[in-house]
Order: sequence, then structure tokens, then C-alpha cells
Amino acid sequence: MPSPIISHQAPALYLKIKFPKWIDEIAICIGALVPDLVLSNELRHVSHSLLGQIYWTVPLTIILSMIFCRYIVSILSNIVKKKGFIPKILRYFGVDKWGRVKNKRFDKKFFIVAFYSALIGGLTHLLLDFPSHPYIELFYPWVILPFCEFLWIPLVDFGFFVLTVFSMIWIVEDIIFFIISLYLFRMIKKKDLIRSWYALKP
Repeated sequence: MPSPIISHQAPALYLKIKFPKWIDEIAICIGALVPDLVLSNELRHVSHSLLGQIYWTVPLTIILSMIFCRYIVSILSNIVKKKGFIPKILRYFGVDKWGRVKNKRFDKKFFIVAFYSALIGGLTHLLLDFPSHPYIELFYPWVILPFCEFLWIPLVDFGFFVLTVFSMIWIVEDIIFFIISLYLFRMIKKKDLIRSWYALKP
């Protein structure tokens, strides 16, 4: 599976850029992360199922979106104002523009748009995970299906780590979508899209 932060946001960022009026950028990006916010295998089966997108991903995403807008953005805004390598990198990828979301209103429209944005984000997570998982959890709790056996074929044995077909797919997919996400973050910054997105809101 691609890393939950940055790599999994690639489809979410693309959809926000493509449909700026219809997608909540915070909810769809957090929704793409939430399925991996689990502490046990049993909960992981839930968070990676279709049913789990409704009763795990969506409610948790809405709560985290509100926390992000009210508190996390303020912390990030203070960090990017400082000197140093990390603040410079964050500014390069547009984190200094995120302050606009602090004024997001949590009204009826927010909850409607955040609901389906979170759902879409969760579904994109499942879609990206699909080719890099050794089993299919989509229909949990009824069934967990094993994926094709050839995915378990070892390619290289390092002793402490065995590189299988599915782990190779995971690594390649992670790198590709990581680069795409960084490209999209940079494009959003260069085109000042966050300003235009919030100019669309009443």
C-alpha cells in the first residue's frame, strides 16, 4: 500500500483541482488517510471495507477535518513563518497558503460536502491499496478474500526482509504517487488555487 500521508493524497488532490466547487479539499485528503489510522488487524479489516467507509472513514474524517481547520493549520502557519530548511520546504509546497481554511464554516453545506468528500477519499485509498495487498477486505465482515497467489512469490531475500511481488508493487506505487502528490501540491501553490477555491465560497 502507498504511504497514507502524501502518496494517498494524489487522487484526492487531483479531484479537488478537477472539481473545485464540489469537493472539500480537507475532507477528501484526510479521508484518503483515515483507513490506515488503525491500531489492530481487526480494525484494519473494518477500515478497508466498503461498509467501513460509512461508519469508520466518514465520521472520523469529519471530526479530524474540523480539528485540522481549527487547530492544526494554526500550528503549521507558525512553523512556516520560521527560518530553516523544513519551513522553506513547506512553503515551497504551499503550506503557507493553508491558513485560509481556518475560516471554514461548519454549516449544513460543510457536513454534506465533507460527507461525500470523505467517502470519495476513503474509496480512493482502497483503490490504490488494491494492487499492493495480499488479500481483499472489501466485503468484510462477511468475507476476506486472498489475492492472487503469485503476489507472494519472493523476488529477493535480504534475510531481514523478503521482497515479494506485492511488496515491489507497493514500493513502486508509493514512489509514483508520492511524486504526483508533490507535483500537485506545488501546482496548487504556483497557481494560487487555494485563494481561488475560497473565492468560490459564499
